[in-house]
Amino acid sequence: MWKCSVLVSLVFASQPCWAVGSVTYLSCPDLDERARDLVVTIDQPSGSASLQSNSIGEGLNFTSPASFGPHEVSWRNQSKSYPQKFSIDRAKLILKRETTSSMSGAVYTETSPCTIVKAPSNNKF
Repeated sequence: MWKCSVLVSLVFASQPCWAVGSVTYLSCPDLDERARDLVVTIDQPSGSASLQSNSIGEGLNFTSPASFGPHEVSWRNQSKSYPQKFSIDRAKLILKRETTSSMSGAVYTETSPCTIVKAPSNNKF
């Protein structure tokens, strides 16, 4: 019996540990020159992605449902005039925004390198 429980313990201990289910904060300063303080919050447990900037209005301050794939996380901001699709490459940490003009159908793409930001240790929540 003892050998069996040791074997089971070793099997479970050897399984890889994934950081799935955590909230990740990314600083992406080059997406919009008016929002150098842009922070992207990827919240896989709640299935959402948020953009936050104190420098610019509601255009870069929103939360949307997100899709979590193995290579990228993607989400949309459904504006009537300029619908946008956002994505983050999980390996390269590149934020991409694709904006479509409803009048012309033209698609404009901007990208920004991002860095992972740790939340301050003195945060209460």
